[in-house]
Amino acid sequence: MDRLRLTLSCAFLACLICARVAPAQTAATVAIVSGNGQVNCITCVPPRPNLATGSQLQPMVVKVTDATGKPIANKEVDWNATSLNGNVRTTTTFTDSTGTATNYFDQTAALTAPLGFGFVQSTITATADGIVATFTETQSLSDQNSHIRFFVEGVMTNPTSTPAQPITGVAGGGSSTFPTVTVRMDDSFGNYIPNIAVRVLQENTADTATVSCATGTGADPGSVLTDANGNGTCTLVFGPNAGSGSFHVVVGGTASNYYDPMEPGDGTFPPVFLEFFPIQFTTTPATPGTISISSGTGQSANPGQTLASPLVARVGDATGANPVANVPVTWTVSPTGAATVNPVTSSSNGQGLASTTVTLSSTASGQVTVKAALTGANSNISTNFTITVVINVSVTSVQKLSGDGQTAIIGSAFAQPLAVQVNTTAGVAANYPVTFTVSGPAAIGGQTTATVNTDSTGKAQVSLTAGATTGAVTVSVAAGGQTASFTETVIPQGPNLTANSFFNTAGLKQGSVSPCSLVTIIATGVAPGVQGSLNPYSFFAALPLTLGPDTVSFNGVRAPIARVTNSSGQESVAVQVPCEVTPGSSVPVTVNAGGGTASVNIAVQTASPGIFETPMSDNVARAVAVRPDGSFVSLENPARRGEVIRVYVTGLGATAPAVGTNSIAIPGTDSLVLGQLIVGVNNSGARVITARMAPSQIGVYEVAFQIDPNATTGNNVVLSVAINPVDGSPTQFSNGSKIPIQ
Repeated sequence: MDRLRLTLSCAFLACLICARVAPAQTAATVAIVSGNGQVNCITCVPPRPNLATGSQLQPMVVKVTDATGKPIANKEVDWNATSLNGNVRTTTTFTDSTGTATNYFDQTAALTAPLGFGFVQSTITATADGIVATFTETQSLSDQNSHIRFFVEGVMTNPTSTPAQPITGVAGGGSSTFPTVTVRMDDSFGNYIPNIAVRVLQENTADTATVSCATGTGADPGSVLTDANGNGTCTLVFGPNAGSGSFHVVVGGTASNYYDPMEPGDGTFPPVFLEFFPIQFTTTPATPGTISISSGTGQSANPGQTLASPLVARVGDATGANPVANVPVTWTVSPTGAATVNPVTSSSNGQGLASTTVTLSSTASGQVTVKAALTGANSNISTNFTITVVINVSVTSVQKLSGDGQTAIIGSAFAQPLAVQVNTTAGVAANYPVTFTVSGPAAIGGQTTATVNTDSTGKAQVSLTAGATTGAVTVSVAAGGQTASFTETVIPQGPNLTANSFFNTAGLKQGSVSPCSLVTIIATGVAPGVQGSLNPYSFFAALPLTLGPDTVSFNGVRAPIARVTNSSGQESVAVQVPCEVTPGSSVPVTVNAGGGTASVNIAVQTASPGIFETPMSDNVARAVAVRPDGSFVSLENPARRGEVIRVYVTGLGATAPAVGTNSIAIPGTDSLVLGQLIVGVNNSGARVITARMAPSQIGVYEVAFQIDPNATTGNNVVLSVAINPVDGSPTQFSNGSKIPIQ
């Protein structure tokens, strides 16, 4: 029987099916950072490679972020080029800590233009988790003789010449004289060229006043791409500072490779493809018309304390849409003397933001208001910040209320908030600042530190979210010199368990489950960290209740485990259903795999027959059967007509005497099946001799029956087993199998 046990264990493995494991982290966006819409002419004289990288083009850069907008580090990005004249330098890159990945497209010398075209375009895709960013790079071709004449041409269509007067506008807004500049790209054969980058770059980067293009769809930030008619239209946007300067309109490059063809020593390589004359511009100061709260309101502190965060106001124009820089903002306190501000007057920066710090006086109480107001004729434009003064008392304790000792699956929120009660010598502390500091793979609102105020009952709480890795988490809490500590655990993603994950181990019939039977659970996540198969340490002992990372229970009763497998993405765990489980339509099953837990309710029948099979010499699976001399039935040793053979099944239900979970029949005693057994050979009934628990196999039954003397012969004679359960429930049928008969 030891040899039979080995055979049946092999049958378990052969029956497993494939289940893929889902990735733990998924990209939501792949955004172009730089490198789209470049143009180069490597066949021109002289060619201009990048001296640092050896590439004719600047690098292509993308940024990968998750659904919350956070960058994903170490994410695989796959690159693919559809091109007649080049290749990506590497097909796979990985993002750095900022979520960015970089690659190069190396063009080859294509001296002969496609018929009727003076350019060749290449499409390069960068893909992460099915999200795609698309780059288009263009190679300008030249004549085959001198290589001096370019076939790609560009013309500035708006303005058509350098304006006599500077382009004008308001700082923080757009131009009032030329709202846009437009370049049209075509070739010598009259073909318009799409997807070429157009941008404006300032001639002197030290100018206070700035100008840029509003970013177009699919383009690098600060640029636009030419459309199907070859037109690249840049909407001018001025920076927040008034002043003057000049800009060039550049085509076919990136923001990092500005190049002046009149002064080739000044630029970086490779250069932009085309550059149009410098254009002067002048911006006048925007008129401030609004001021609003940016951050800092609603804080609280003890008398004499400085607020944890500065007060920040935003100065905008009359619409509030555009920030206004260099505007003085005055800060005043009410009631007078309740606090001091530093500085009293501050100026808005390029984003229109002005700030001050606030220190409460030692006599402050109740609510304090700080007004931020414009000056001069606009002094009536203001906004108010509110500050709450908390009672200056001594904290005696920080008491944990809820949230300690929790577990959460990676990437999910812990079920309970972490709540504390702050007590003082005067009772509970209302509106008192409490600081929570996280150590380990978790965060509070995406941060490792958060300060919140207690409510009117002295309670403060935060919500904790598990990070992307497993492990222990400690959250330290501090208020007024007193501390408390929470200990939490981040666990793996639980198995992807459903009612359809359960199969009879013998024959893999889905949903065929009964007490004492052997069942294989097939689902992603049931065998994390396992490579290959884990088997019980001994074939001559009870099956373990824990094997590798797994424990399994049916209605709270632990199930013996026969095997855990994870091979080439195939994950499964084979168990014996505890014999004490009561059949029913909704029996709870829980699988804990490496700390990740999943539960599901399934139907459990009174009986669920399944025939064990094993591959024979032709690699076809047939029933495990034994002839009267103890030899296994095989193609080389077929069963004979008229003889009694034994086959091995599971799921035949109750026996007398009963056999318990993880047990074998009493030695020397037959534990006979109580239900009425039916054996079919070639769709005809066969005489059943005995149906009993196998003498030395857990969860395995042995059925002896006589093959009809006139039975059909052959290698694939159909064999089936059915049972009428003892409780009168409907007849249950096994998987269809076959045996060789001679």
